[in-house]
Amino acid sequence: MTKEELRELIYEVQSFLSEQDNLEVKAAAKGAPKIYDSLSSLSNRSGGGIIIFGLDEESDFKPVGVYNLEDLMKKVGEVAAQMEPPVRTIFTSLKLEGVKVLAAEIPECPTELKPCYYKPAGLHGGSYIRVADGDRKMTDYEIYMFVSSRGQVTEDLQPVIRAKPEDLDEQAIENYLPRIKEKKPVSRLLSIPREQLLKALNILTEHEGQLVPTLAGMLMFGIFPQQFFPSLFVAFLMYAGTNENVKGPRGERFLDNRRIEGTIPEIVVEAEKD
Repeated sequence: MTKEELRELIYEVQSFLSEQDNLEVKAAAKGAPKIYDSLSSLSNRSGGGIIIFGLDEESDFKPVGVYNLEDLMKKVGEVAAQMEPPVRTIFTSLKLEGVKVLAAEIPECPTELKPCYYKPAGLHGGSYIRVADGDRKMTDYEIYMFVSSRGQVTEDLQPVIRAKPEDLDEQAIENYLPRIKEKKPVSRLLSIPREQLLKALNILTEHEGQLVPTLAGMLMFGIFPQQFFPSLFVAFLMYAGTNENVKGPRGERFLDNRRIEGTIPEIVVEAEKD
């Protein structure tokens, strides 16, 4: 948004003496106002919206300025970072009638991530929807409708392009297949060719004409998944007390410190041992 566009938007608000469904006005002359509800509602609105700081709604939207432009932008950014997913605001400032006014553009949240909510309040306590010119907390049903419209998550079907089928543990796959027969005793799935079977089970997939493991296949049946995903592990720390500041009998920070690697089933087994 350019400064001229912001100026025209402010004049429009003053002419109609009203906010709009895509616009929220905050005074902010005495400090940073509460905004997480507006960040949520505008993010969940089609097309997103705008928050203007420095206009007083009770005085016919007269410019009153903001208490401190730099600090206000910092405070808005901090709250935006506490949203899930985080809101990436775009700021535009303008001097109007001798005072500074700030606009924060709020982009629409991607459909597959809606509803955008305030993390400290949780999904059911921090999700808002825009109704006319106000913010209203979502009902459980509205939250359900947003979540159900996200669609099927497919990240675990992505190909591990540096891996080969040989990087999977054949014995682990063989141990898994009888469970398919137990759950679907009349299915002909296990009678199809091996390659077709592993593709049907989403253990393997094709990438540029080559057969490679999927992310799910690698995490469940990989010989050593950390060869391709070194940051995927469980860190186990045993403290001497109830917090990290309590030292052990010899002044050590941890009584035990382990990095647990392997497939997901292997990690679960090792973690339960500890």
